[in-house]
Amino acid sequence: MIIDQVWPFIGDYVRDLLMTSIQEKIQTSHAQAASFKFLKIDLGDIPPRIGSIKVNTKNVKRDEIYMDIDLMYGSDADIEMRIKGMTMGIKDLHVRGELRVIMRPLISRMPLFGGISVFFLNNPTLDFNLTGIANAIDMPGLSDMVDTIIQEQIAALMVLPNRIDVPMVQDLASLARLKYPLPDGVLRIHVVGAKELIKADVGLMKKGLSDPYAVVRMGAYKFKTHVINNTIEPTWNSIFETIVDAKDGQLLDIEVRDEDPGSKDDSIGTTSLPISTAAEKGTEDTWLPLEDVKTGRINLKLEWMYLSKNALILEKTIKEMELRNKLSNDLSCCLLMVNLDSARELPKNNYLMRAKKTMSEPSPYVKLSLGQSKFESGIKADTDEPRWEQNFRFLVHNPNLQTLELEVWESKSKTRIGNLKVPLKNLLVEPDLIVDKFYNLVNSPSPKAQVRMRLCLRVLTSEYSQADIEEEEEEETPVETLESKESSVDPVAQQSASPADKTAKAGPAVVKKVEVVKVEKVNKVSSKLPEGQLIPPMDSSTPIKDSDVRQRKSPSSNQGGLYGRGRIQITLRYSTQRQNLVAVVHKCVNLIPCDTDDNLADPYIKMYLLPDKSNKKKTTIIKNTLNPVWDETFEFPVKQADLSSKTLEFSIKNDTSFYTSNKKFIGIAQIELGNMDQTKAATHWFDLQPDEDDCKPVSLPSETDL
Repeated sequence: MIIDQVWPFIGDYVRDLLMTSIQEKIQTSHAQAASFKFLKIDLGDIPPRIGSIKVNTKNVKRDEIYMDIDLMYGSDADIEMRIKGMTMGIKDLHVRGELRVIMRPLISRMPLFGGISVFFLNNPTLDFNLTGIANAIDMPGLSDMVDTIIQEQIAALMVLPNRIDVPMVQDLASLARLKYPLPDGVLRIHVVGAKELIKADVGLMKKGLSDPYAVVRMGAYKFKTHVINNTIEPTWNSIFETIVDAKDGQLLDIEVRDEDPGSKDDSIGTTSLPISTAAEKGTEDTWLPLEDVKTGRINLKLEWMYLSKNALILEKTIKEMELRNKLSNDLSCCLLMVNLDSARELPKNNYLMRAKKTMSEPSPYVKLSLGQSKFESGIKADTDEPRWEQNFRFLVHNPNLQTLELEVWESKSKTRIGNLKVPLKNLLVEPDLIVDKFYNLVNSPSPKAQVRMRLCLRVLTSEYSQADIEEEEEEETPVETLESKESSVDPVAQQSASPADKTAKAGPAVVKKVEVVKVEKVNKVSSKLPEGQLIPPMDSSTPIKDSDVRQRKSPSSNQGGLYGRGRIQITLRYSTQRQNLVAVVHKCVNLIPCDTDDNLADPYIKMYLLPDKSNKKKTTIIKNTLNPVWDETFEFPVKQADLSSKTLEFSIKNDTSFYTSNKKFIGIAQIELGNMDQTKAATHWFDLQPDEDDCKPVSLPSETDL
């Protein structure tokens, strides 16, 4: 009933989309379609039908809903178009595919979820009939060309990795998962060969064999092997790599074809297999029988690659690639994810008439390139502060040698108005291999022109490690306003003309969940329970599996700590490679009530590295609890030689409004780092002190204190 009511409006939207956007893309996608034009678009009165709805529960987080919808569209659509001077139409259009709808994160206010993502897991099946002169003369290849054009445009719009994302709540920090979707991994596909193929070339002048090649599809990605002539047992040894967004649902489709120059290539067998099988096994070497033919099978070797933010394993990965590059020179060792956010202070157009203000504004777009991979953003009309908010992904062969190149172009004048280069090796020293900041454009008429990007590098590895492999929820970065991001950019770096120098500087603090230290979590207990039920176990701490990470006992046996203000649990370690102190804020327990209305609090923590109070950090705010759990990681740049003279301060505060009488300050802890073991990570409990101005620093427990 709902689809019936909204279908006319969907039809209007699709018509505008096809006319204004898709038509131009079709004209530029194929040389034979340069004259393509829609004449009439009517989706008809019959709406799509929903065959089934499946709600996924496997590998789904608690704050999201995954639905797979079997969508069937058998329409009475009436579509007319012109190509190469001929007018043709499409009727009896049938589309069927599995549509995935993701609602996340779930929230406690309407509309109950922060955003929605919609996409096809795999290419939908498509069937139609041509009308008009195209049907009358039955031109060879015309129907196939139209079919290819439609399939490509559907794939470019909403077949993975392409998706339609709609934020429902704009001010929610955890929309990062919607804004920066993290792939499940990378699949390496080795098409070895085939046997017992049918003999497609049978005729007077043919040898009774085939000229086979294989086409591999996964979502919107498409790969093709080379052709081997006159054989029914080809050996291709072709290797492809594809980024996988949804391993539980996506399929790998393979079609073997016989090349026939001058006519349509014949299909000599198809097959498919779920990607989840290879992801679970890690590697898979299989012979698959070809369908829709009497005989034939194809040999595939699949290898699943996890994504790691551990830069230390990069050298091992590169060495493995060098050994295997004897088989293929195109193997990758990293994945680079680029979120092109926005630009500011772009130069105006000087050649346009100034009588109309809007005519002087540029219409910019961006070209991105890394190696042989090239992408273009959309065009933002008449603005010198465009917001693209587009994601691009590159497979990287060697981040020590490769550079991301960006160019900003003005679409009206077809001139370049600025560019920049980011050496990927600079990301290897960044916290979690992530940078999110403004970059200065060079060679631009505007000296203040900048582009904001978020760069995220991940190392490909065949080995699963809980300490290294991050889940998508650990990748969340609070969505900040543009003004707050401006304040995080080093003004000295902004004045530098070298984008490489800017990239080398540390980006904004990255707030995420615990990465390396795996501490057994204490069961969450309602803050409304009696105080005596809230103390975590202090005499039976569970040791961490990693021998280098130790779980320390609490220095106090009092439930509220020595001062009755509560206690805080943190993990500290030192990264010698990045020259950073890493602090993981796990939780606080038994905090004092601050809010007069409910005897609870809205706690958050401010952190400083003393004595100079440099690099202030702040956790998120946890509402209505005296026992908040953060599990957030923060990094403080500090030289190894200076670490012993530093003190780390944790100030726990209550989030209050200006007009309330609720308490603001909860407690404070200062930790001297003079005796910190820089070779290990360790977890400690500390008592919160009541005096913000006269806090007594405490030392880290030594081995004899355990």
